[in-house]
Amino acid sequence: MSIGQKEYKVEISENVSRINGEEVKAVLTKLGERGLYLLKLGSRKRELHVHSQGKNQYVVNNNGRFALARVEKSTGLKASRIPGKRVGDISAPISGLVISVNIKVGDLVSEGDVLVVMESMKMQMMIKSPVSGKVSHLNVIPGSQPAKGELLVRFE
Repeated sequence: MSIGQKEYKVEISENVSRINGEEVKAVLTKLGERGLYLLKLGSRKRELHVHSQGKNQYVVNNNGRFALARVEKSTGLKASRIPGKRVGDISAPISGLVISVNIKVGDLVSEGDVLVVMESMKMQMMIKSPVSGKVSHLNVIPGSQPAKGELLVRFE
């Protein structure tokens, strides 16, 4: 990954994150569908706004400081690493009503496919797949009302 003129080797797995080979306590959690993330680095927390600028390029806004980040290789690890949750779990970003479910167990989906459409306060939100994979568990049907954080979909 490169930010400006600096190059970084970033490795992320379920158990450990490393920057340039040095282990760091870092958790990046997606907050909704509008590019807002919470980055926890040790005891520090930062809100980041991340916007795609095309394939593998992103603009990162850290409290008014902007950086252009280029990702060389993505492993597909994009779901948040919240204790008790697995990579590939997709949870409800809001409490609301499920309007439609566009998948079923066993379906193969691609990154970016719309899986579920939810509505809250007359605003619809499309829940898109953060990874390509096979649906192994589906926890909602049209008309159900999951609470924020409740499991919607799980991938193998």
